[in-house]
Amino acid sequence: MSIKRLALCRSQGRLFVLLRFVGQDIAGLIEREGSQTFAHATTNGVCVPSLSLPVDHGRVLALCPSVADYERELLVLVLPFMDGSAIDVSFASGGKRLGSIRLDSRIAKLESKINYKAKPAMCALIRDAQRGECCGRYEIDVVRYLPADEGAVWRYEVKWAGDPQCAPELQIFDTHMNAIDATVHVFESQVDVLQQNGCRVNKAYLSVEMPLDIRDFVAIVSDPTEQTQSGFCAMDGRLYNGMVDDSWNRMKDARADDAAYRRWFEQHRAKPGDLACQCVAAAAFAYRPLVSIVVPCYKTDRVYLRELLDSVLSQSYDNWELLLMDASPEWDAVAKLAADANDERVHRIELPGNGGIVLNTNAGIEQATGDYIAFLDHDDILEPDALFHYVAALNKAAEGERPQVLFCDEDMFQKTGEWGQPVFKTKLNVDLLYSHNCVTHFLMVEKALIDRIGMSPEDVAGAQDYDLTLRSLAAGARFEHIAHVLYHWRVHPGSTADGSADSKPYAIEAGRLALQRHFDALRIHGTVEETETPFVYRMRYALPEPAPLVSIVIPTKDHVETLDACVMSIAQKATYANYEIVLVENNSEDPETFAYYETLPERVAAASEGKGIARVVYWPGEFNYSQIINFGVEHAKGDYLLLLNNDTEVISPDFIEEMMGYLQRPDAGVVGAKLYFADHLVQHAGILVGVRGALAHANQDFSAKREGYLARAARPGNFSAVTGACQMVRRDVFDQVGGYNEEFAVGFNDADFCLRVWEAGYRTIFTPYAELYHYEFTSRGREEANEEKMCRWKREQALFMKRWPEFFLTGDPWLGSNLSSESEYLLI
Repeated sequence: MSIKRLALCRSQGRLFVLLRFVGQDIAGLIEREGSQTFAHATTNGVCVPSLSLPVDHGRVLALCPSVADYERELLVLVLPFMDGSAIDVSFASGGKRLGSIRLDSRIAKLESKINYKAKPAMCALIRDAQRGECCGRYEIDVVRYLPADEGAVWRYEVKWAGDPQCAPELQIFDTHMNAIDATVHVFESQVDVLQQNGCRVNKAYLSVEMPLDIRDFVAIVSDPTEQTQSGFCAMDGRLYNGMVDDSWNRMKDARADDAAYRRWFEQHRAKPGDLACQCVAAAAFAYRPLVSIVVPCYKTDRVYLRELLDSVLSQSYDNWELLLMDASPEWDAVAKLAADANDERVHRIELPGNGGIVLNTNAGIEQATGDYIAFLDHDDILEPDALFHYVAALNKAAEGERPQVLFCDEDMFQKTGEWGQPVFKTKLNVDLLYSHNCVTHFLMVEKALIDRIGMSPEDVAGAQDYDLTLRSLAAGARFEHIAHVLYHWRVHPGSTADGSADSKPYAIEAGRLALQRHFDALRIHGTVEETETPFVYRMRYALPEPAPLVSIVIPTKDHVETLDACVMSIAQKATYANYEIVLVENNSEDPETFAYYETLPERVAAASEGKGIARVVYWPGEFNYSQIINFGVEHAKGDYLLLLNNDTEVISPDFIEEMMGYLQRPDAGVVGAKLYFADHLVQHAGILVGVRGALAHANQDFSAKREGYLARAARPGNFSAVTGACQMVRRDVFDQVGGYNEEFAVGFNDADFCLRVWEAGYRTIFTPYAELYHYEFTSRGREEANEEKMCRWKREQALFMKRWPEFFLTGDPWLGSNLSSESEYLLI
């Protein structure tokens, strides 16, 4: 029998080959023998998965009417594209050999390129042969590539029609069909999901941890019961590169692309016409404070100082004075440039010697006559509208309510005009400030406030701006963030702009000391420690003694294995000495569940060595998460409440101590943990409100060590909300806001709770130092998989938007107005 190859194309890691079996009713043969028993494919004698599919005869005839005489002789052969290999395929029916073909990957690449140009419609036709064909077999597609700290993670979607109990098993092979030692996690199973074509299928979402970041491989999904035929997909270099690019583009942040940032900046910076208008508006300000700009100068580079001076002289707000504190008069740069400026607002003040950055700065503060003191480094540059925006903010506030500490967005540069690495800030993020100085530039402080709190001591040299910011915060100062890039921070040897410890190693201890004194002044007990990252700190809060009771409230229904993993991870790992586990039983049906409850108290007491106890309370109503939480809290006895999902598992033994530590501060309201999927990628690191019209988990799918924009995935910080999968709150705060809002039966209740706590005057805090796994959707399933659940979710979304419209109109204050509300990765 003659086998003719009519067309070939390559797509999504697969080869699609249109074949004609001359004189053979191939369509009938496939119907009788199935799509996988007809063809046998090998490479170097090792079996390769294949699929034989009938063609869409109507579309074939429309494209090529001449095939009418042999349309039933056509089939589409699907194979994995295995770069650098040749695949031999033999065809047989009823023990009779029908023929064979050989496909060389190098020739297939070229042929595919030619066909896409010459026969694009035919290529689309044969590619579509597989689409939606999941009757009796698995259909598998790679959904996403995600970089891991070691290797890579691949997410897959598997679809099939028929028995939902046919749980797919996935294996990974290299291009020689050798098995790769990969770890497969079942993320979620969905049953009877309606498709766009009106058919219903089952779905499974799988995550595969690959030990190495491998480019070429084959994924085969099979059914151990052999009720469902296996399916496959493959990864090749072209598809791999595309998936990597997609992942990078999806997860990039505002610092990922300096060229894109420069384009953005040029669009948003003040133009000459804007500056002219600002000059007129500034002259009409009702409040025109004198701003004293203090610049400590020591062996200052002449070019750098010239650029600084030009940036100050070009300010559109004119009521300022520039104090150049010259600690190295033997270098004539400061004296000459000040004289050349020929502006009475520019003052060079010669110091008797170099007293160091703190004494030189303090001398400038003493000489200043302004209402506000602004601090500018001798090698940095201001935008011409910096002072205008600051004074405009002062004029927007009523007298007596004006901001006392102001700061703005900034970027970095080595050569003027080549701006990059933007730092888009938010309103004062206190807990991020407690890990590193996230305020930095352009710091402007009310002179009366400095007079009240005093100037910085010498032992915080190198961190004097951090010290002043912290002491202002401790004094209850009003802070204002100016959401414009108005400060350019120069990167050069000796600068701390790159975060290197080599430039000013003494400044690391100075920052730690400033932060420790801040907590001491607030009478918050604990110890500030340095971390492995220079200029980054961690506060270890002291806990009350004796240890107060923590009530861990866990709603649960059946899924005993999942629940037991959660409970026993607490009992076996938690180091906290006094807790109770309150299971809130919600209409379980499995007798095994109730038998489990009988033995649980004794098992927890034994496993925890007396540190914890467990009991069960029974919620009699239908499922309403908020009602269940409130019911559990009513029966809880602790002064601290840990609201926990039953599909979590402890990683950090001291997670209770870590979360409780923040709650020793009177300003702390809700504390959330860092949660991971089973594949060790981030599930939760804070929630942003209003992103894509709902809620978004910031930096989801990051690897554990990946810090993200401004390190917000790896350092404590404030967010609008943290997930209810693991929240800790003091009972008095929970009671003050009335607990969870029971109008939110399933979704949005955790975020609504956090926002009501924020509305009551408390902070919501994310800590990366309390780590747990969260096997999301294991026990409840995703809303998208169920029409009824999806309708309920949309109702609750509408209710949430009605309750908190400002987050959807003006954006999440912890995201910042310059970052996109369409990305959870803090993108411009």
